[in-house]
Amino acid sequence: MDDAVLLERSGPVARLSINRPAKHNALRFDDLDRLVELLHEAEDDDSVRVIVLKGRGQSFCSGHDYDDAVRSYGLEPGKSGEKPRRPSQRSRLARDRRLGMNYMAFHYSLKPVIAQVQGACIGAGLYLTELVDLAICADTARFSHAEQRFGLAGNTWHLNTQIIKYGPKRTRELLLLGEEFNGPQAAEWGLVNRSVPEEDLEATVEEWARKVAQHPRDALVVGKSVYQMALDSLGGSQQFWRGYVGHTLGTNLRFEPDEFNFLRERGRRGTREAFAERDNHYGGDGR
Repeated sequence: MDDAVLLERSGPVARLSINRPAKHNALRFDDLDRLVELLHEAEDDDSVRVIVLKGRGQSFCSGHDYDDAVRSYGLEPGKSGEKPRRPSQRSRLARDRRLGMNYMAFHYSLKPVIAQVQGACIGAGLYLTELVDLAICADTARFSHAEQRFGLAGNTWHLNTQIIKYGPKRTRELLLLGEEFNGPQAAEWGLVNRSVPEEDLEATVEEWARKVAQHPRDALVVGKSVYQMALDSLGGSQQFWRGYVGHTLGTNLRFEPDEFNFLRERGRRGTREAFAERDNHYGGDGR
């Protein structure tokens, strides 16, 4: 678990890397907790002026590790197949509040954060990309809010940020359809600052990090603080408090017999087949 997230420093640039390449950097809850711990470590290091957030291997981050989420929420059936007792609302709210505060940590980081995005950027990976200061992606990057197909249907952690970033109609489209889009579309829609050929991605991010690091330390922190105050005037912090309650409610739905229930299908067919059936049900190829 300790090497699932790495922090490396080189002069004024810290590089925060998700290191589960075999899983396309799917995040377990403990991984996200650790990611935030290392973010704070970089914030506290006075030699660091800018932080690069990246994923090792083919993908940036394919979202939450769903098997870990099921276990963490106490929804895994027992060894003999007995149905688990539904977790209390208080335990779910406590877990989801912690998760929401992890996202909020990136939104309110003391220092500028640049996301370096390649391959899959889905669910939690896309949340982080939406929340950080700057983002550069490969033209071949694949983005989607397919996590909304679990029954969330527009219920997310940071709707204020998404509405500001994409506009109301585009936000509803991305969350209700959950369809995949590529790097050039991400740049056109305002998710990323630049979309570049994959072979140029690392060099472009490094150049931007170097340019950002030219600013005085105090200027970067004060500038970020004023930016955060502006976000707060637009509901920047309230969205996370609303988001964790919404997530608890949205993942405790009652499914009718004719509605797709991922958790039920996972129990019947396994995780991989349930994902395929989910996307077949919604008529798309998002993940």
